[in-house]
Amino acid sequence: MVVRMRSDATLLLDLLSRARAGDSAAVGLLLEQYRPYLRVLAQRQLDGPLGVRLDASDLVQQTCLSAIRAIANFDGVNEAAFVAWLRTIHEHNIRSAVRDHLLAEKRAAGREVSPADVEAIDRSLAEARESSPSQRLMQGENTVRLAAALQELPADQREAVRLRYLEGLSLAEIAQRLERSVVAAAGLVKRGLIQLRSSLRAED
Repeated sequence: MVVRMRSDATLLLDLLSRARAGDSAAVGLLLEQYRPYLRVLAQRQLDGPLGVRLDASDLVQQTCLSAIRAIANFDGVNEAAFVAWLRTIHEHNIRSAVRDHLLAEKRAAGREVSPADVEAIDRSLAEARESSPSQRLMQGENTVRLAAALQELPADQREAVRLRYLEGLSLAEIAQRLERSVVAAAGLVKRGLIQLRSSLRAED
């Protein structure tokens, strides 16, 4: 069972203290709470063809391992600081994975990779991250709650809501992506939003 740390700042601080002291169970509880959030972040940056080649779950696991190794260095005092710290690690891992994948594709195509190629890829990844329609939303204080509630939706509704409100796709684009009619795509978004609102109200 996931511990609801968001409603208990004392428990969060206790877990962070224990985690920094080397308590592996405390680290596990912390990271389990944020897996849905990390997954949404990964999906946002891997949307499109990259999502087929790079697995969001693998990147979440990699970030959890990175956090386990680095937790002793975390010196924040609240959940917001922990989320920001974890997000920084995750986004670094995602960018590294995407860069390595793109460079590997160039090499596989027989192209010599130059430092300029690496700089160009890094620049495009940074620009894509800053221009994402969901960038500010994914840094909001309720983002972890939203990601957890989103994870509870049926897969088709979750993807429809994610594409509509985190990626900014039109209903026609969502219908094409999900191989549904526009009416069916609209229905998925509507049902997903109703359940999402219900879940968030239940938590409150």
